[in-house]
Amino acid sequence: MKFGRMFSIIGMVLSVLAATHAAPAKPNVLFIAIDDLNDWVGCYGGHPQVKTPHIDGLAARGLRFSEAHCAAPVCGPSRAAIMSGLATVRNGVYSNNANYPKRLPGVQSMPEYLRENGYHTLGAGKLFHGSHPKGAFDDYAPPGTLPFPKEAILNSNQKPVYEYRYGDKVITFPRNGMPADRIWQANHTFDWGPLDLPDNEFRDAQMITWAMERLKEPRDKPLFLGVGFNLPHQPLYAPRRFHDLYPTNSVILPPSRADDLDDLSEVGRDYALIPTTSGTHASVVKYGQWKNAVSSYLATASFVDHLIGQLIQTLEASSYADNTWIVLWSDHGWHLGEKEHWGKATGWYRSTRVPFIIVPPRSQPSADFKPGRVCERPVNLLDLYPTIVEMTGLPEKTGLDGRSLLPLLSEPDKAWAKHTITTFGRGNHAVSAGRWRYIQYFDGAAELYDRAKDPKEWTNLANHPECRERIKQMKKLVPEEPQWKHFIRYGRFKAVVPADGSKILLFNHGVQNHLEERTSEADKYPDVVAAIERWLKEHPGADKRIVIPAP
Repeated sequence: MKFGRMFSIIGMVLSVLAATHAAPAKPNVLFIAIDDLNDWVGCYGGHPQVKTPHIDGLAARGLRFSEAHCAAPVCGPSRAAIMSGLATVRNGVYSNNANYPKRLPGVQSMPEYLRENGYHTLGAGKLFHGSHPKGAFDDYAPPGTLPFPKEAILNSNQKPVYEYRYGDKVITFPRNGMPADRIWQANHTFDWGPLDLPDNEFRDAQMITWAMERLKEPRDKPLFLGVGFNLPHQPLYAPRRFHDLYPTNSVILPPSRADDLDDLSEVGRDYALIPTTSGTHASVVKYGQWKNAVSSYLATASFVDHLIGQLIQTLEASSYADNTWIVLWSDHGWHLGEKEHWGKATGWYRSTRVPFIIVPPRSQPSADFKPGRVCERPVNLLDLYPTIVEMTGLPEKTGLDGRSLLPLLSEPDKAWAKHTITTFGRGNHAVSAGRWRYIQYFDGAAELYDRAKDPKEWTNLANHPECRERIKQMKKLVPEEPQWKHFIRYGRFKAVVPADGSKILLFNHGVQNHLEERTSEADKYPDVVAAIERWLKEHPGADKRIVIPAP
């Protein structure tokens, strides 16, 4: 009996020791995606009036990346790059024709990899652009409802306005009173203004409510919870109290210059002035809506921040509080009149720079980590996939284009890549290299900016003789894109010649939003294709980037 009791005691001691030295539980990940949020965030200083205390609080707890850029400045290709871990020039998704299961059926997405390796993956809101792969999530929040009927924003119903009745209230659309510039679109979304509706009528609030409920549930697996905000994507509607934070009579407009486009090439002016993703600056000015638009953008940013605060408060009160990484990012920036542009899809800093913050869990302290620091190294949203893989302690995922950013948490000034790439269409790339930014257009035109002296990118140095050597160096950083043999400008047309001899791709930059290059129009313009093919036959050995004179 004595021996039996002794062995029992020894067994208990060994069990305790084994538990003491067991591997720590894998961390959870709260993955916060925000649509179209530029650097108008308090801790980024992008706008002097913006109020985002909860995002600022995350920056104070974690590491803020001040030179983070998107892989592509449009929702679809940006998210395709993030979720696949492949650069735009490799995954081939250049536009919002970006349904992941259809475009990248054989590429394992980040949440699929986490789920395959033991994570319970949950999603809510906008994470992918369009549908997500079937194997990506154990559960996904319902899509939510808009705070207005869909027919309210149909161009065909706004004659000149559509009246929506909510109880005893009558709400008219468009809220800003502006007719649509993109008349070819079914929906008129280039709109802004307050809605006298409760928070729970907005789909972002509905999404956060679902996510908060999930944080109250116990699990026997580590959790990956992705939450994707639709705002501040247009239309810029928020509950009235957030608009009241920014009275239009006192709102500050972004700095601008009347001659800002004078030193740009023809293609550069196209990207500034064609209403590819929003409306025109000329219309905003004509209808006296610039201050209203800025006020509404700030309001939607503050509304999103408020909802993030609710989410973080719920996390802090949950069993996940001490063992959860928080990763916050926006898919790209957004212009509000800078370069006379509204929306995204450009190579300028306003469109490529994004907020990006990582907060480590309290249960995994590092002696070298100091909260509230800023990393000024150029990084890319492509780095998210390998970073998430390393922070969860999973086997390295090979074949990714990004690089884990975890070493920068303990050493933000660590030697790192000196530049990063943003791709905005075939043959168009922005190189962000700290002080210097270089934009290469498909037709050979270029822009160079010295952000140390010109942070607003008002002075294009591409044609300055003293910058020749700098331009030569920056050109070497532009992706080669070997899958394309030629990029051609032919009048208002852009032609892309595949290297494998397949059909020429053709896009009419003078029509609608074809600047985005969703679908080739070669079949519509056989005479243009024939003229280009004839020129190429007559000029063997032509450069990759060509301007062919059009009749």
